[in-house]
Amino acid sequence: MEARPVSTEEISLALSLLCAQLEEHHLPAETERVQAGLDHVLQPGGPAWLRMAWRAGQPVGILLGNVIVSVELGGRCLWIEELYVKPEARRTGVARFLLESVSAEARYLGRKCLQLEVDPSHLPALALYDSLGFQVVDRRRLDLRL
Repeated sequence: MEARPVSTEEISLALSLLCAQLEEHHLPAETERVQAGLDHVLQPGGPAWLRMAWRAGQPVGILLGNVIVSVELGGRCLWIEELYVKPEARRTGVARFLLESVSAEARYLGRKCLQLEVDPSHLPALALYDSLGFQVVDRRRLDLRL
């Protein structure tokens, strides 16, 4: 398996994976909005990390992270905004591989932590995150749409 940054030639694959994830979670998967987000991700020097997992030459998962600054942790962290594995590739180590490879890269770059949110009913994801050493932070995420 391989995890690498998404190239401009692979954006249509990334778009497909991210839209599939949104649809699976019953969220609006408007191609134009997802593409607009990807356009921001691809800007040189931007804070976003977009990594795709490949197995046998096929994309099997994707991770989108954004660098944020935390005064609580005293530095830059990586917020995992999206993590998706194709249904047929689940329970085969793809998500773990993506998180471990991104974690190693983030550690090398001096990031203080990885952060993410998970639906509390998603027990396989919770088990994975627990096995990787993620800790529960009892806070509630709020959005104010602008």
